[in-house]
Amino acid sequence: MDLDSLVHYAKEFLRLNSANPPGCEEESVLFLESFLKKEGIESEIFSPAPKRANLYARIEGKRSDMPLVLLSHLDTVPAKPEEWDVDPFGGEIKDGFLYGRGAIDMKVQALCQLFAFLEIRKERFIPEKDIIFLATCDEETGGKLGVKFMLEKKEILSEADFVLSEGGFIIEDGGQIHAQISVTEKKVSQFFIKAKGKGGHGSTPHKDNPNEKVIEAAQRIISYKWPIKLYPVAIKYIDGVMKGKRIENFEYIDLKSALKKKSFLSFVDDSPHINALLRNTVTCTILKGGEKINVIPVEAEAYFDARILPQERQNKFYSKIRRIAGKKVEVIPIGESSERAYYSNYRTRYFEAIANGIRELFGPIPVLPYMTTGATDLRYFRSLGIPAYGFFPIVLTKDEIMRMHGVNERISIENIKRGYEGMKNILRALLSFK
Repeated sequence: MDLDSLVHYAKEFLRLNSANPPGCEEESVLFLESFLKKEGIESEIFSPAPKRANLYARIEGKRSDMPLVLLSHLDTVPAKPEEWDVDPFGGEIKDGFLYGRGAIDMKVQALCQLFAFLEIRKERFIPEKDIIFLATCDEETGGKLGVKFMLEKKEILSEADFVLSEGGFIIEDGGQIHAQISVTEKKVSQFFIKAKGKGGHGSTPHKDNPNEKVIEAAQRIISYKWPIKLYPVAIKYIDGVMKGKRIENFEYIDLKSALKKKSFLSFVDDSPHINALLRNTVTCTILKGGEKINVIPVEAEAYFDARILPQERQNKFYSKIRRIAGKKVEVIPIGESSERAYYSNYRTRYFEAIANGIRELFGPIPVLPYMTTGATDLRYFRSLGIPAYGFFPIVLTKDEIMRMHGVNERISIENIKRGYEGMKNILRALLSFK
């Protein structure tokens, strides 16, 4: 696949609006299926609901059990065109970057995985094990219609030897680069608070205003400073990134000694990424209350995206939130509870194979295990004890990472090339394992 064709297909793919909600991933599935048909590879489409779809394809290896799975999701978070500099579903190229919702998370990665998968077939290479290409819907709202649905429909997925998906990149920071391979992630612990009160005219305030109850409780929640707690993968990653760097009046040696320094604690507070690796995070994302400026509503709500450390227990977390919020509001968890921490060991041949593939492209850079601060569908496979890593071999700055789920999401043309070439290298290495 030449670069011009790859970029052309990436543009076309990003123009397919699969924002979730509502999803509508079916069109994206048909787009990917067309490439499989051209190469004579049979595929199956599984539709759990109207206009929602999952794509499954397989290349046979020397053994059919314990396959390797390339996993991607086709839905994206929504985007408001009025907030962007370009049409978020226009697939526009500007100053060497391809803009569009899903550029990083994760439609371009899905395309690179597919073309690497097809390249294996074109080379007539017979892998030691079957390789499965799985592109799913619904990841952005929990994965029930996607990976969870497919695990029920295709039992062989539960027997996978290894799964590769999203979650890590090559990070450029201060002129230096390092690779992060996700082996675990924080737990999604979203919730909302609700208050009821007495309605009335805005010109006649009273002490039973639900908006005021929610505002006061929300302020207490977002003002609470969660304690730092250490998790082995976070320690390994932060030590690998920070070792030898100077922070004000000291040189970083290791995390445990750095945490004794006030200047480092201030550094953590001012570094959203490092802070999220060491603490539970709670972010207020939606406020609901009232419909008219001169009317006091009878009900108000505030929604929070909370991500807690793997070792934390959700029942204790929600109990803490209730104590912080106070008795004037109700705290209501969103989604399923998950008390267990799911982790994939990074001392494996799979990690080493990916690391070798990275170093072939980028030289002897640090390759570090990583804890994703968001959530991915890899948790479904990790819960089954299947090694599951998140990585896409593209180079991103902090600014570009912040565009993911944000405004003006984009990927450089150079990164599209890196992503494809890197996926081929990594896939060839993984498929040599018996």
